[in-house]
Amino acid sequence: MTSTLFSQPETVEQFSALTEKIKSENYFRAPVLFGIGREMRTGSGTLASMRYPAVSGLGQNLGTAAILQHVLHSLGVLDTTLPIASVPISTDLIDKMMGYFQPFEGDGKRHVNVLALRKMIGALMRGDARHIQGKDRPVVTFIFEDVAPQGVEDATLKLYGLSLRHFRPNSLNLDKIFTKLPNVAWIGDKVYDKDDVDQMLMEAAFGDTPFSPHMVDKFPLYIHRINAIDMGVRITDQHKVRLGAYLGEGTTLMPGASYVNFNAGTDGGMIEGRISSSSFVRKGSDVGGGASILGVLSGDNDVPIEIGRNCLLEANSVTGIPLGDACIVAAATEILAGTKVKVGINGHPSNGTVVRAEILAGVDGITFRRNSQGGFMEAVRTSRNLKRLAEIGKGENSLNHDLHSHN
Repeated sequence: MTSTLFSQPETVEQFSALTEKIKSENYFRAPVLFGIGREMRTGSGTLASMRYPAVSGLGQNLGTAAILQHVLHSLGVLDTTLPIASVPISTDLIDKMMGYFQPFEGDGKRHVNVLALRKMIGALMRGDARHIQGKDRPVVTFIFEDVAPQGVEDATLKLYGLSLRHFRPNSLNLDKIFTKLPNVAWIGDKVYDKDDVDQMLMEAAFGDTPFSPHMVDKFPLYIHRINAIDMGVRITDQHKVRLGAYLGEGTTLMPGASYVNFNAGTDGGMIEGRISSSSFVRKGSDVGGGASILGVLSGDNDVPIEIGRNCLLEANSVTGIPLGDACIVAAATEILAGTKVKVGINGHPSNGTVVRAEILAGVDGITFRRNSQGGFMEAVRTSRNLKRLAEIGKGENSLNHDLHSHN
């Protein structure tokens, strides 16, 4: 169903008045997320991923959302009653959209959504063979309701939403996201499906075209899609972070055993170990070399693990319970929900008894370690815990300030 387009504004004030009017229309919906981008298809035409250089979260850039919805709805190509809508953008559509943003031309500011739309024009005008065949089309994607991912477009947009810090891990519905993203080979940030790979292996064998994919996976890499410099993070190996990871400002990922999965992350810390999906590390904590935080993607664990502020997970430790602030898990120590632990914490109700470690989940200022004489697991409060708690009280964290404050 089509309707009449509103007149285009000439001033910023007119733009604001127009967008407020559009927001009052019954078709307008404030999106959970919306993105302006382009499809990524394999040579065989499989939609494998999306690039969204402009992504807006809940309540952000509603003026732009209003204009896009007005134009697309008026021309009958957008149904805002659906939970998810992804619309391929043609030259005619982009021409009608751009006129509404004329008031912002030449104002010296960087309007990322307008810039993305302008780049769309260039992509459409090039009219390369892939676009003519309906491949790698420019699109606008809206997520109006946080339902389980329905396709590559909204699944990828949610991963962007996490990595751009619009949403924290475990706050978006990602149910069955693995079923919506195809498994493909990657060379740089280009995708190749099974048929592409068969052809390229043949060419590599009998021609002079090498085939050297750097991974086979469903998820793109964070560093290929997110401006890590602008986000204030350091990543020393591109393969250490999937798109969909949440990295707070000041995060540093060192080479070696560090890794952050999608729907996991940190408010900002030193990461030399593994943060599994659904796990989160709060600010000022250090995940030591080879340390692991259990996730919920496989196995029987269904409790997301959060590590509190100013914690230290020492080398090769394993943490399977949520930790409070200023906790330490000693090197090569495994703390799981069912681990039997002797409590040596004055004032704690379980002091002097042996309990399952899950009883101590979320308690501040605990060191979990193996007693060097008796060999049993114990939970104690040491001067190191007290020092870290005091730092939290003074608004400080336990990391090297110079190392993490100048990313």
